[in-house]
Amino acid sequence: MPKAPLEATFSDRAEALPAISRYLDRVGTQLSVPPGALTDLRIAIDEVVTNILNYAWGDEGAHGITIRCRLLESRLETTIEDDGVAFDPLQAATPDVQAPLAERQVGGLGVHFVRNLMSGVAYERVAGRNRLILTQDLEPVK
Repeated sequence: MPKAPLEATFSDRAEALPAISRYLDRVGTQLSVPPGALTDLRIAIDEVVTNILNYAWGDEGAHGITIRCRLLESRLETTIEDDGVAFDPLQAATPDVQAPLAERQVGGLGVHFVRNLMSGVAYERVAGRNRLILTQDLEPVK
């Protein structure tokens, strides 16, 4: 029997990060996500949510970030939505990680990490909301 998806909405303040960590604890337990995959998801979510908190809104209004995790056979799909300004992180230039530090452009490294930690990353703008979909192929539990 498939496990029910887990969804939660978090505030648009930095205080949301500990609540998101607790949510990911529940995801790991209730969806039986392997520890390594959960660690990768934590790193990716931290990067994505930090960028949303820092750049998505130009006003002081109340906003939310919704995260939904669901298992699709041996794949974990995590959807992150916000109502911030339209931003497709997949359009960001890939950083030159081979360049000397002094010559590197600022920015883009977090998106690079997310792309490399996940099996797939997709973006869409739906009804005035940014939707980022992260997928992870999970190893069968032995």
